[in-house]
Amino acid sequence: MQQAISYRDPSGFVIMEDQVVKRFVSHSYANEYDLLMRSGLYRKLVTEKLLIPHTEAELSLADQHRYHRVLLPELVPFISLPYEWSYHQWKEAVITLLRINTIAIGYGMILKDATPFNFSFHKGHCILIDTLSFEQYHEGQPWMAYRQFCETMLGPLALMKYNDADWGKIQRVSISGWNLPFISRHLPWRSYFKLAILVHVHWHGTYNKTQHNKTAGKTTFNREKLLMLWQLMEKSVSKWQLPSRSGVWAGYYEHGIETAAYLHDKVQVITQWLQNSHPGRVIDLGTNNGKFSLIASQYAKEVVAVDSDHACIDALHQVIRQQNSTNISTAIADLTQPTPGLGWNNKERASLLSRLQGDMLLALALVHHLCITGQVPLSFIAQLFAGITSRYAIVEFVPPSDPKVIAMLRNRNNPFDDYTETNFIHCFSEHFMLVAKHNCEASARKLFLWEKKYGAP
Repeated sequence: MQQAISYRDPSGFVIMEDQVVKRFVSHSYANEYDLLMRSGLYRKLVTEKLLIPHTEAELSLADQHRYHRVLLPELVPFISLPYEWSYHQWKEAVITLLRINTIAIGYGMILKDATPFNFSFHKGHCILIDTLSFEQYHEGQPWMAYRQFCETMLGPLALMKYNDADWGKIQRVSISGWNLPFISRHLPWRSYFKLAILVHVHWHGTYNKTQHNKTAGKTTFNREKLLMLWQLMEKSVSKWQLPSRSGVWAGYYEHGIETAAYLHDKVQVITQWLQNSHPGRVIDLGTNNGKFSLIASQYAKEVVAVDSDHACIDALHQVIRQQNSTNISTAIADLTQPTPGLGWNNKERASLLSRLQGDMLLALALVHHLCITGQVPLSFIAQLFAGITSRYAIVEFVPPSDPKVIAMLRNRNNPFDDYTETNFIHCFSEHFMLVAKHNCEASARKLFLWEKKYGAP
């Protein structure tokens, strides 16, 4: 049955079942798909790590009449969505699209659409996951996805650059992007002095869309002009820097911890528990700068690092790139209001919690923030964690006597009488069995290793 994730695409559709992805190619797209494979473009893009590789499934006689091909793409373990990306991830996605187009036109093809949802991050870098995004290029043909690219990728990146990185999160209120006049109105005057934004956002936004559609086919374009367009865009975007802004929790492990002895002890204990557990996928909630995600990546097949602080995730993504880490994914998300299902029937774009599944959960120095800042009951937190992990959870409890908690409780009317270690253990025991408990050195904080009860929700 066709799923909502690809309902807009007449070229084919995607079905995901039991960790297997199948992309069905319609007969109407046969010529373009065959050209992609025959021309060498597919091999070139896969070699350059710009396009997700796939194999072709054998078709039954009945399926041969219904579909041109059935593709089995390499599985991307965690699909992050654009409103969960950091600034440098957005920037990387824009540059990746431009590079793909630059290569594709040399093989007689061009991207026919330009939505950020066609991209994800896999093995540490941005990659195109929609194999059916290409069409044959004919000399003199304009780039039909140009306006979509400006509305859904270049424009949002400009808003992040000039206003605030949180504009990336805001895209979830309009997954089809914003119109260019809207983007232009929300950019500052100094953006008019950036040629790429002046031409492709401000001027482009004043061009009547209806008139554009009427004249698009008559516009004189050629390979050289398109190549120049993409190369100049890439050159410009590559230089865009986000104004330095420290995140709330940036530098926490360098300046915010109680003592070096506490951190050293914490690292040793968690490392030992990870070694003994042999996790498949670790979900690191409140990852901060990713210190423990990087440690977990040495013992787990996959790690998904989640934090609400843009600066932390942005810094971690750059570390992942620098260290060439291939098994860490990231997501910017607030657990008190996680990304819901969006789009058609709320199923076109999957919710964060439906994608955030693993067999080991890390929640280090997080629970007190959820309880006190977020005012979430401990029982709710335990239930949430049990829904994310299928087996283990390493949870740190920061007691009411901790200086950080005392500071958080200052000037609050709510006494948070339920925030106690006794109640913490009681609530988590509803879903988990206690495997181990460790009193952190030089600190009143404690680490708990929990194993999920059989049949627990």
